Amino acid sequence: MTLQGIILIDFLALLFVAGVLFLLRSGRIYAGYAALWIGSTLVLATLVSIPPLLALVTTMVGAVFPVSALTLLAFVLTFLVLVLFSVKLTELHERQTELIQVLSLRALEESERRATLARDRSPSGAE
Repeated sequence: MTLQGIILIDFLALLFVAGVLFLLRSGRIYAGYAALWIGSTLVLATLVSIPPLLALVTTMVGAVFPVSALTLLAFVLTFLVLVLFSVKLTELHERQTELIQVLSLRALEESERRATLARDRSPSGAE
């Protein structure tokens, strides 16, 4: 990769990290996700910035061109993030179901309590 390409990718990585830090600071992204994005960005930027390291990774994954190795790493990262999001969505779904059940039980108990109070206060209920 040319020096100009390395500088451009490093600049874009810094912009991306700055954007994620802004989202983290404003509370619009969970700290764990921010760490994931920042860490993966720094790893990929480091790979691109150090040509011998990129050549080593290219050889290790069996790719012919460095771009192929980076594409494979990006695919693996994207897949891992999708699995992570799926796990988190499942956890949120289960928590939502639990909260809905608790709220429904509370509403049922409240309506039964009101019905009991109304029955006890009515003149026909006092014999």
